[in-house]
Amino acid sequence: MSVLELEEIDVTYERRDRVSLKAVVGASLAVERGQIVGLVGESGCGKSSLARAAVGLVAPTAGRVRFEGHDVTALSRRARPRALTRLQLVFQNPYSSLNPRRRVGDQIADGLADGDARRAVRSRRVGDLLERVGLSAAAAKRFPSQFSGGQRQRIAIARALAADPSLIVLDEPLASLDASAQAQVANLLVELSRSLELGLLLISHDLAIVRHTADVVSVMYLGRIVETGPTREVWSAPLHPYTEALIAAVPRPDGSGTLPDALPGEVPDPARPPSGCRFHPRCPHRFSRCPAEEPVLERAFTARAVACWLPRDAVPTPPSQRAATARQEGFVPTHKGGTA
Repeated sequence: MSVLELEEIDVTYERRDRVSLKAVVGASLAVERGQIVGLVGESGCGKSSLARAAVGLVAPTAGRVRFEGHDVTALSRRARPRALTRLQLVFQNPYSSLNPRRRVGDQIADGLADGDARRAVRSRRVGDLLERVGLSAAAAKRFPSQFSGGQRQRIAIARALAADPSLIVLDEPLASLDASAQAQVANLLVELSRSLELGLLLISHDLAIVRHTADVVSVMYLGRIVETGPTREVWSAPLHPYTEALIAAVPRPDGSGTLPDALPGEVPDPARPPSGCRFHPRCPHRFSRCPAEEPVLERAFTARAVACWLPRDAVPTPPSQRAATARQEGFVPTHKGGTA
C-alpha cells in the first residue's frame, strides 16, 4: 500500500491583480515505503506547490491527500501536526532552514518522536541520528554556521529522521550544494530509503540527479504531470516530447546537452495557460488536435502513463520517432516543425 497518495490535486493562488493562478492542475502520484519518487520539471512548473499541498503547508483547492491510508486533506490546523508527524519536509536551502542561534543537537531533539524521554536518552538519540547521516555525534554541540552547505543539509535530514517518519518530502534538497556535496547527499538519501524502508518524494529540476536516485519519475509541465513511469524506462524511451527535451538538455562529457532548436520559448504564464495541450506552443511535433484538446494522463504499456496526442506504438518509442512514423501515415502535417 502507498504511504502517500495524491489524487487529482489542484492548487490555486489568488494574485494581487485578482487573477487566479492554477499552480497545480489534476496532479496524481503515489509513494510506497522504501521507494524514491522523483518529481521533475522546469522552475515554476508547480513542483513545490504540489509538495506543500502534500505536507499541508497549502490547502489544495481540489483533490485528495492520503497518508498511511487516511484522508488528511480536510484536517484542521490543530489536528494536522499530530496526524502528519511521520510525514516530514526538507527544504531547499539549508542556510535558512536551520536556526543559526540554536545548537544543532537542540534543533534535532525538537523533532524526536520520544520527546518526553530523559535528557541522556535524547542526547544519545541525537548522536545516533547525526552518525546516521555521516556526521559525528559531537556535532550536536555546534552551531549551523560551523558547517558547510552539504553538512547542513545532512543535519536537516537528521532533524526530519528524528520524528521516525515513514515518508520525507524533499523540495530541491540538492539545488544549493556543489557537485561533490550533491553526490554525497544523493547517495545518503538512497541508503536511508533502502535501510529504513523510507518513502522519499524527491523534487528536483535536475534530471541527472533523479536518474541516479529515483525508482519512479513523474515529469511536470505548467502545473500538470505529463508523464510518469520507472526511471530507467522513462530515461531510455521517453513518451512525451517535453520529457524527451529535458533528457536531451542534460549536459554530457562531450559538451553536448542543450535544448534543441525545435523547443523554443519559455514556460507560459500559468495564469493564462495555452489552450489544449499546455506544451503545444513549444512542441516540435504538434498537430491540429494539440491546441484544440487537452490530453489526460493515460496508462501506456505496463507501468507508464503519458498525456500526449501522438499515437503510441506497441512498444515504448520516443516522440520524435513516433512523429516521423505518423507523418508518413498522414497523421501529422508534414510541413516544417509538424505544426498545424
